[in-house]
Amino acid sequence: MMVAMKKISDIHTFEDKAFLQRMTRLSVIVFVVGIVAGALWFLLGAPEMLGLPGSELAAVMVEGKGPHLGFLGPSTLWFAMGAVAIFVSLAAHELVHGLFFKLFAPAGARVTFGANWKAGMLYACAEGIVYTRRQYLVIALAPTFVVTAVALAVGTISGWPLLGSVVAVAHLSGCTGDWCYAAAILGDARITHCEDCTWGVQFYGADDGAPSSDADAEGDGRR
Repeated sequence: MMVAMKKISDIHTFEDKAFLQRMTRLSVIVFVVGIVAGALWFLLGAPEMLGLPGSELAAVMVEGKGPHLGFLGPSTLWFAMGAVAIFVSLAAHELVHGLFFKLFAPAGARVTFGANWKAGMLYACAEGIVYTRRQYLVIALAPTFVVTAVALAVGTISGWPLLGSVVAVAHLSGCTGDWCYAAAILGDARITHCEDCTWGVQFYGADDGAPSSDADAEGDGRR
């Protein structure tokens, strides 16, 4: 049965100061917790127990061990690779969003990518497509798990687990906006559908008693 939708609320991601402050606080917490957890990981000897390098940074910075690339020594290369990998992880984050936007959208739907340089954010968007609550939660949270897991796996396989961990923590600190979206959805049982926009997200719920004039049923994907 068709169910008419009514708008419940929205989040103007780049303009909502309270939202941006919440994101920033969470990012700082994630960064601090990640650094502390990483320090404990190495201090407790976990890498050695797993057969991984236990003094990666010391080996690179002090002993000069590791690969060279032209005039770049191991220490310079380590930091350069870290900077590149962090940027790549943020781009991959949006690609994962885009893949799931496309996966749950009707055939022919268009996913776009952009950036708000003032806010320092990249974004993926499927404007005009209305997703179910469950679909949007998957879309919002997928990069948190997929990109972080890939960063850790690549760091481990390459023999530079510390670098992989740094990239993973940096990436997680950039996931907090997605977490705030998810918290808003989970915190309001009335929200049944979500529409991503270039400026943020709109939340919808059932308009009880109102006739439906278009296909707003779950999974249809169109407003």
